[in-house]
Amino acid sequence: MIEDRTITTDEGELTVVVSHPDGDGPFPVVLSFHHGPGLDDGSRQAIQRISDAGYYVISPDRYYRHGKLIVMDMRKMAAPDTDPKERERVQEIFMGTTDDHVERDVQAVLGYLKTDPAARPAPMGCIGYCIGARSVLRTLEHHGDVFRVGILLHPSFCVTQDDDSPHKVTEGFSGYIYVGIGSEDQMQSAAMNQPLSDAVNALGDRGNAEVHEGANHGFAVPGGAYHEAAAARSYEALSMFAKGLA
Repeated sequence: MIEDRTITTDEGELTVVVSHPDGDGPFPVVLSFHHGPGLDDGSRQAIQRISDAGYYVISPDRYYRHGKLIVMDMRKMAAPDTDPKERERVQEIFMGTTDDHVERDVQAVLGYLKTDPAARPAPMGCIGYCIGARSVLRTLEHHGDVFRVGILLHPSFCVTQDDDSPHKVTEGFSGYIYVGIGSEDQMQSAAMNQPLSDAVNALGDRGNAEVHEGANHGFAVPGGAYHEAAAARSYEALSMFAKGLA
């Protein structure tokens, strides 16, 4: 079962994609943060994949403040013949959702989950793709008592020069974190993410950051740069959910 639902917030109608196994539950919850292009077909397939493993998955539309279920073609935006105004509009949408926006959305989702008997209370897990990986780290930072597992796939903007760079949340997090990065990532390379990988691997048996040979950015989302071997290896990290959400 996968469906679109709506959460009413002070900032508009937030669409969430929800999927969980058949039956009444309650099922352990995984909050999913979609990749840069939006809640596209590939994102929905990824949600279903996690749900099929026995989880209640909920994924909020990151861009709802700009319109309902916006999906963007990032490759087209990179093409030299793309209309500069369209490129500027997409860039505004992509960067226009701040960490504070995400935090308010997480609070709205947590409030909604309390009303759904199919959703089990904490502990919960979260997974994020691309810019969604940054949202995972911020969520672990603000709700470490609720979310005990974070999975970050082809992460973007997780390492910055700021004092509060998202990757530093690992220092105070007592749960489990997995990071999967493609060796051929042309957007956020393994080298750019090295401080994140080092911080996660420093967690010992609670952390694992690895580089997947031959995989590009977006390897874990069906369509585009999907890489079956890298995706399969990364989704093995769902075993962390079994540990952290027990």
